Order: sequence, then structure tokens, then C-alpha cells
Amino acid sequence: MRQIHGHLPIERCRLGTRHLQSKFDAAMPAFREALRLNPSLWTSRLFLGIGLYRENRFAEARTELEYAGRQVPPMDPGRDEVDYWMGATLIALKQPLAGLKTIEGVLARAPSRLDALELATRAYSDLGSGLWNEVADRSFESAAGYEVHGHALEADGNVEGALDAYRRSKALDSRRAGPGTALGRLLLSQGKAAEARAVLDEELKLVPRDPQAFYYAALSDIRLGRMAEAAPLLETAASWAAMDPEPSIALAQVYLALGKREQAAEAARRALAIAPNSPAARELLQAAEAAK
Repeated sequence: MRQIHGHLPIERCRLGTRHLQSKFDAAMPAFREALRLNPSLWTSRLFLGIGLYRENRFAEARTELEYAGRQVPPMDPGRDEVDYWMGATLIALKQPLAGLKTIEGVLARAPSRLDALELATRAYSDLGSGLWNEVADRSFESAAGYEVHGHALEADGNVEGALDAYRRSKALDSRRAGPGTALGRLLLSQGKAAEARAVLDEELKLVPRDPQAFYYAALSDIRLGRMAEAAPLLETAASWAAMDPEPSIALAQVYLALGKREQAAEAARRALAIAPNSPAARELLQAAEAAK
């Protein structure tokens, strides 16, 4: 009899997992019964939390996931699953910063986990849009308001309108950092490399530690055929862009063009350390090593 009861909670958990795919009402009792028989089954708490989340019972889901988080062994692969659903639940409970912090922990351990990447992207986008809209609503006729308006126009595909808004923002406050980088980026996308480089040069004086400003300034130099000038800008951008492989990829390309194979290989390895599945970084590394 003891043996039967020892296995019963696990069977209940498996039953609940099957139901969880689409029949949430049937899943909940199975997991609750498993936990009644063995409260230490953190997997049952996890699945119960997932089911509650999918039924939009976020406060209850959070309680179960907190229990699961305390019970799951630190090195167990299930830790990522618990943290992912806790992050999603916190975001659903209108606590985006806390939720994103939890999701970022998952991504630090599993950078290629697509569902976590997608959730983080959506959450950052929603959070950013809310902040942009709040600023714009409060003070549209201001440097901040025009910058917000520029981002909104750019998102709608109105590049000319966005350029005008960024220029108005700079005209209202020439010391404001941000619009210059956006302006330079859009000018570069229109093929106006020299004009973009001039704008970005001014931006770099305002924000001497902005990776994006360095990156787009370097791309402007590349378009203008100034590879040697682009290299140090990309080195700076790559050293500060810890989560973005693009500056390192561009740097590897520049070093290859300059015939500096060792430096190109090092930059490509740096890009692969950030994005192990990047085909561009891998091809650049192969090209640099083949030419040695």
C-alpha cells in the first residue's frame, strides 16, 4: 500500500500534464490531488501555476509558482521553466520590471530560448511605448515630445515625418541626447552618409559613451570608404554593447577589409560569444582563419 501511495502523486501529475494542453478545468484537480498527497512535488506546483496563468488567474498562479521556486533544486533544468512562468505572471500582474528581471535571468542561462526572447521583446516594447506616450501626452511641444513623436512616426513608416520631428527636438534643445542618434540612423538609411556622420559627430560630443552613436558613426565611415576611421569607433561600440553582436560583426568585416586577420578573428569570436548561432559571425571567423 505504501508503494502505491508513493507513486500516486506522480501519476496524478502526469494526468494533469496531459489535460493541461487544452483542458484546464480537468488539469487543476489532478495537480491539486498530487500536491495533497505529496506537497513537495514542485513539478505539480509548476504545472498548476501554468494552468492558473492560462485561465488568467494570475494572483493564484503567482502563489503556486513562488512555492515551486522555493522547492525546485537550484541546478535542476526545471528552474528555467519556473522562472519563465513567474516572469510571465509578474508581467501579467502589471509588474513589468520585476517580470523582465526574472526573464532576463532565464535568458542569461539560456540565451537562445525563443519564448523568453519573444516575451522580453514584447514586454520591453509595451513598457517603452507606455513611457513614450506618457511623455508625449504631457509635453508634446517640447524636445522630449517631438522625440517621442519621431519614434511614433518612424514606427508608422513615415521616415520624412520622423526626420522632421527629430530635427525639431534638436532645435528646441541642442544639448538633448537621443534625437541625434535617431536622426543619423535615418539619414544613413537614406544613403546620406556624410550628413549622417556630421549629425552623429555632434551626438558623440553629447554622449561619449553611447554604443549606438558610435556604431552608426562607424557605419557612416564605412559607407564613405573610411575603413581605418571606422575601426576604433566599432571597437568602442563593441566593448559597450554587451548583448548586441552587430558591432563586433561589423568590426570583423572592417578588419578583414584592412587585412588584419587576427583582429578580425577576435571580433568574430566576440560576436559568437554573444550570438552563438549567428551565421554571419561564423562565416567571418572562418574567412579570417582561412586567410592566416
